[in-house]
Amino acid sequence: MAKFTLKAQTLVGEFNRTTNSSYTHVVVRESSEAMKWHEMAKAGARVSGVDQRWHKDHGYAVTWHGSEKAAKAAAAKPYGYDTKATVIGVFPVDA
Repeated sequence: MAKFTLKAQTLVGEFNRTTNSSYTHVVVRESSEAMKWHEMAKAGARVSGVDQRWHKDHGYAVTWHGSEKAAKAAAAKPYGYDTKATVIGVFPVDA
């Protein structure tokens, strides 16, 4: 299976992923939970799983989607890891 290196330019910076999926859009959320883990990792705490992804994404909660429709649907729902997160926007992905 081919690997894709994807990049999304957003209002709060650039996000990237290397993946087997050809995502077309991201949803970026401001999340106090994501920022907490990002700050802890910067201070030297060991993080794994979704916390590591939040650290990689500079304290933002970024989800990747296969279509604009799917991204907008996800943006309209609460974020499962932090229901208080607020949507910054839906952005296209550059392959």
